[in-house]
Amino acid sequence: MAAVNGKLYVTNSGGYMVPDYDHTVSVIDIASFTETKRIDVAKNLWRVRSDGHGQLWVSSRGDYFDTAAKLYCIDTKTDAVVDSLDVAVSALDITGDSLYACATAWDYINYDEVVSYAIVDVRTRKVVTTNFITDGTETQIQKPYGIKVHPLTREVYVTDAKNYVTPGMLHCYGQDGVQKWSVRTGDIPGEISFVYK
Repeated sequence: MAAVNGKLYVTNSGGYMVPDYDHTVSVIDIASFTETKRIDVAKNLWRVRSDGHGQLWVSSRGDYFDTAAKLYCIDTKTDAVVDSLDVAVSALDITGDSLYACATAWDYINYDEVVSYAIVDVRTRKVVTTNFITDGTETQIQKPYGIKVHPLTREVYVTDAKNYVTPGMLHCYGQDGVQKWSVRTGDIPGEISFVYK
């Protein structure tokens, strides 16, 4: 969910209704808490975040067969889809004009996972890179599961869920994409929060 200008945007995935995935984003008026509209976007929607330009970024996981995972941009003034990018997104974070995404996209056709670590410029709606990790240490990550960018230092934190049943890892990368440190976490680390004292 994401809240923008008195409206709550909720992705509807229909993920348990295979192959009849939902493909809409519900627009809810926060004051009355009623749904005012559904925006038709794409199959199997997942993550949603707002940027500083009145845009909403929504990820679609596709159907794992014929429809690929993508990233969509919605203008919150018109509540309409204005762009789409060929970027898979499992988790995302926006800092300034940069959208950071990590993804493990499953492909039943090739029976393989495609892993990516992308940066998108939200102002220009262009992909800057599909691998912001520059030192080769992305090979140490089994299942990228969460991502967060520190708003002051711009360090990038990526969590690794490993095999979903053993403790995961948290990796920290500098702005240059070089790993600074790693630490073991609990099982399936997905969310990161910064506490200011």
